[in-house]
Amino acid sequence: MGDYHAFKESATFRALSMTPSGWYYNFADCGDKRNDEGDVILAWFATKTGNKTFFEKERFLMSPADMGQLSRLAGMALVWISQFEEKGTQALPTSWKGDGSNPIVVFTGGENDPHQYYFGGKGGRGTVNHGNMDGGSFIFELNGVRWVIDPGNQSYNELEKTGFELWGRCQDCERWTLLTKNNFGHSTLSVNDQLHVVDGLAKFTDFKTGENPEATLEMTSAFGENLASASRKFIKDSPKSLLVIDKIKSTDKTKNITWQLLTQAEVQMVDGGVLLKQDGKTLRVENLSHPELVFSVISLDPAPLELDRQIAGLKRIELRIPAWVLKEDHAEIKMRLVGQ
Repeated sequence: MGDYHAFKESATFRALSMTPSGWYYNFADCGDKRNDEGDVILAWFATKTGNKTFFEKERFLMSPADMGQLSRLAGMALVWISQFEEKGTQALPTSWKGDGSNPIVVFTGGENDPHQYYFGGKGGRGTVNHGNMDGGSFIFELNGVRWVIDPGNQSYNELEKTGFELWGRCQDCERWTLLTKNNFGHSTLSVNDQLHVVDGLAKFTDFKTGENPEATLEMTSAFGENLASASRKFIKDSPKSLLVIDKIKSTDKTKNITWQLLTQAEVQMVDGGVLLKQDGKTLRVENLSHPELVFSVISLDPAPLELDRQIAGLKRIELRIPAWVLKEDHAEIKMRLVGQ
């Protein structure tokens, strides 16, 4: 198994899931933040490959008091750590795509990036194990600040104690009433204020690496009869910005399209978009395609349901586009997120 390509690639995925802010790319059931101690799973890969990138020496040398509670694998990790012999350093890729039933892409600025650029975007569908209706969603960090968030996971035990039907996968199952599970709690598109099609798979159809990487996501099946077609393209168009381009074609059932962004930042309305402020820094969301339309800000603190995960300062920025605005049933929604 150690020589199986997909298995070895999982180390790259794990390392890339740790963002400059100290959070994980916390989609699906992932926790929000990592612990302070060294990553013992990556230590195993470091031992097998000799790649120093996977060996977090400084974290392993922390005092026990600073490490806190160790992983249940810590005993075995002592063996892996003691066996590590450096054979070189293979840097993590600055653009990466993982396929499968819950595909993701990651763009970064690299190890010494002064802007601490991080983008993570995903496809998938609700019926994937532990999945959400989050196809087309993304997170974005710049200058050490997470500007666009994923609401992450919440305690299954606390939900199940109430009798909540958490594990149903049907289109109208109770699971999809939760903000952490439905498309209204993610930075994606919603059409006619309806849930995504539960088994509609969003998948990447194009991926380009290089200085300005890009990835295109086919999303048509997530919207059923509400749209004739839909795709979303992510482009790192500069070291400090992200371009998001949605191309859609409507049907006679299309009433409105909502472009959504989830954030904990303070929001200020400005000409042609919004200005986000957090931790003394700013990020501008530029509405390049429909500057005549004004964003709305929906407070999600408190969240809609008592059983929802409560996230301080959470809000959803929306641009609602009525179907009658579309020209010849087509629309291109173009947004640019650019930092200081």
